[in-house]
Amino acid sequence: MTINELMEEARKILDGPVNFVAAEDALRPDIAGMRIFEEPLFGVASADDPLFEELRRPEVIHPGVMTPRDWVPDAKSVISFFLPFTERVVTSNAAGAGPSDEWLHGRIEGQMAVSALGERLKKFLEESGFAAAFPTTDPRFKMLEPYASNWSERHVAYVCGLGTFGLSKGLITERGMAGRFGSVVTNAGLTPTPRKYSGPFDYCTQCGACQFRCPAKAIDKSRGPALAKDQKLCDAYVTSTRRAPHGPHERVRFGCGKCQIQVPCSRRIPNAAKK
Repeated sequence: MTINELMEEARKILDGPVNFVAAEDALRPDIAGMRIFEEPLFGVASADDPLFEELRRPEVIHPGVMTPRDWVPDAKSVISFFLPFTERVVTSNAAGAGPSDEWLHGRIEGQMAVSALGERLKKFLEESGFAAAFPTTDPRFKMLEPYASNWSERHVAYVCGLGTFGLSKGLITERGMAGRFGSVVTNAGLTPTPRKYSGPFDYCTQCGACQFRCPAKAIDKSRGPALAKDQKLCDAYVTSTRRAPHGPHERVRFGCGKCQIQVPCSRRIPNAAKK
């Protein structure tokens, strides 16, 4: 099993209908057929990586966080993927006080695409003779307390070498932070991705651009990168954007993402951080 084989499977899913807004679901007629995600970015970590145990520290996430071998007893690898939003989704959210219709589709239908991709990668690994788990849809996945679950996709992506955190608590990858994450745990042995950083905030320049973009006033860089974001203020604002059920599936949409748009880390690692 190689990461290139998994990437080929990912492309099949992302070139399919799950990565495009269906006409019957579109919040506006001109959004019908819009692609949600660009090409994925993959990272791999060894199931033995000591950083997975670090996630159990109370100041990091929670003692109840599951390790790779809690998901798959003989796990060897954790595969993390980042799906960057298309330029249309990103640029649409630059204007206006609230989230754009395109961004709302990225948040709701986009998460459906993440789940479809994760499930397909899990099945592909199983068909190839390996055990695998996709925590996002696994019945063992649960919230441990407000804002802490037993598997954090962003923290897993950090361990897998995909990027580091910003003031907004998003993860800055080489393709920026505007997108969504998923991961699969497996007993297939894959080569780990080298981490090009040594600390959890290395790619963040702490410029404060996300602070000024945040409509909820939930980010304050003076508190330092680990405590800059007030999650309660953020959640209250996101809840206020809730739309009425729409379309034949009566999906409720909500979101924001303003802190990921028109900031230096939206689509790349900030230049100052690269140096």
